[in-house]
This record gives sequence, C-alpha cells and structure tokens, in this order.
Amino acid sequence: MAEVKHFSTLQSYCNAIGIPPPKHALYDIRSFAENMETVYPSMPPFKHEFYALALKLEGGGSVTTGNHIASDFEATVFFNSPYQILHWDIAPDWEGYYVIFSEDFINHQGSPTQLTQRFPFLLNDNTYPLAPNEQEKAELLRVFQNLYLEHQQDAIHQEGVIRHYIQILLLLTARLFNNYAPKSYGNTTQRDNDLNTVSRFKALIETAFYPDQNHGPASPHQVQFYAERLLIHPNHLNALVKRITTHSASDLIQQHLLSLAKSKLQNTQLSVKEIAYELYFSYPNHFSAFFKKSTGMTPNTYRKK
Repeated sequence: MAEVKHFSTLQSYCNAIGIPPPKHALYDIRSFAENMETVYPSMPPFKHEFYALALKLEGGGSVTTGNHIASDFEATVFFNSPYQILHWDIAPDWEGYYVIFSEDFINHQGSPTQLTQRFPFLLNDNTYPLAPNEQEKAELLRVFQNLYLEHQQDAIHQEGVIRHYIQILLLLTARLFNNYAPKSYGNTTQRDNDLNTVSRFKALIETAFYPDQNHGPASPHQVQFYAERLLIHPNHLNALVKRITTHSASDLIQQHLLSLAKSKLQNTQLSVKEIAYELYFSYPNHFSAFFKKSTGMTPNTYRKK
C-alpha cells in the first residue's frame, strides 16, 4: 500500500493540491471557483493537521472524508479534523466556499477548552455529508461570503472578525449535525456521551504534557494513564476512540507527542535530551527511536532540515 502523504503546514498542503500558497500560516479562506484552474482534480489519500469547513453549492465528482463520501448533492456541508484521511476525484466545476484553520488560530490568547470539547461533532469520522435545506443553505452562504470578503481586505481587527465568523460556522454546522445525524446514529444521548468521553480524553492528552506535571510512576504515553482518569477500562476507551475517530487511543497520544516534538525541535534551542525528558520519555534514546519511526529521520536531522 502506498504511503499516505501528511501535510503539517498549510503551505505544504496548498502546494500539494496545486493551488497558490495561503496568505496566512494558520488559516486560509477560499472559494472553490478560484481553485478550479489549478487544483489537481484527483488526489490520492492524504492527511493534514487542520480543521476545515466547506459549503459546496454545485460540482461533480466526490470527496471522501473519514469514512463517508460527499458526492453530487446540490448543496453539501462537509468538515474534517486533523489527521483524517481525505481523497477526492472532482470535476472542475465546483462552486462554494471553504475555510481551513488550526486550533492555535481559533484558540488565540488561550482557551480553557479544546475546540473538540466545544464542538464534539468534529471528533466524529463516522459522519456523513450534511445536506442543508434552502433556508440553512442561504444562512451558511451569507456567513461564508462575509468571511471570504473579510479575508480579501486588510482591515483593523481582521483576524478577530475572521475568528468570530468561523465560530458562527461551527455553531451552524453543529446545529446541522444535531438535526440530521440522529437519523443514522441511533441513541442520540449515548452518542453524545461517547463524543464527550473522547473529547475529555483529547483534553487530557493536551494537559498531560504540560511542563512539570507530577505523574508519579504513571506514563502519559500509555492509554491506561487516561483510562484511569476517565474511570473506564482501557479497552473500552480504545473502542470508543476507534469507533468515533477511526484511530486508536494510542494513535492520538502519539500524534500529539509527535506534534509537540516537532514544535520543540523547530522553535526552541533545547537539546534532544532535554526535549525527551520534557515529553516524559524515560530515556532520550526512546524518544529518538519514537521520532525516527514516526518521521523516518532522527530528531537532529529533522532540526537541521
């Protein structure tokens, strides 16, 4: 099986799909029409580290997000989260808008909760493209058009305005998800409880790697560490995470670890040994082995590159 490409920056993502680079490193807002001349009509499976929301008004072909396909609906809302596998085969006739952004951008100046805690529908790979009615489509289109126009100009407080528009789109998409998803997902209360558990698990991963945490003998690299704090069995936690995100609980821990490791190598002068201990590896060589297995290069090679 061919390796799934992974894009950790918006620059690399835009380059890979054949469109001009983004204006900003942490977010991008486009109409589909402006991409049609250059975007590659067929993309093999890949993943990136960003959230995305899109409103497709018209267009042929299909986009596969997670486990489901957005195809020839007249109007479709679809979304994806970091590390979801995506691929598409589309006709050069798409109309609509999309926004792609990092959690760092949306949580500017810090937020007490992760994005997926506020909007747990983002965790769900097993969702399907949402088909809004005419009123819902018109409401979403107005917000996307305002967001797009804001992005085109250079005005004071622009990023703050863009954040608020994205929040509105997230709320409207959450409403669509709640209106339509229960028809296919059975017990709504149980689904919401499961989403909440997985969201709490992701929040625990985030805080477990804050500096100077006293974990005792427990390791934040292990699924059991989080299962004990959530008061559930590790196997049950893993099954929930797998069902909702299609990744194992261990995968999510390692994805976060790798993201932190890359950031520290790129943005600090800490030695590899210091980074290893900051990330709660017992021995630096364990960190180096983990990093090389994940990226194909040693931490020092990655830093120099």
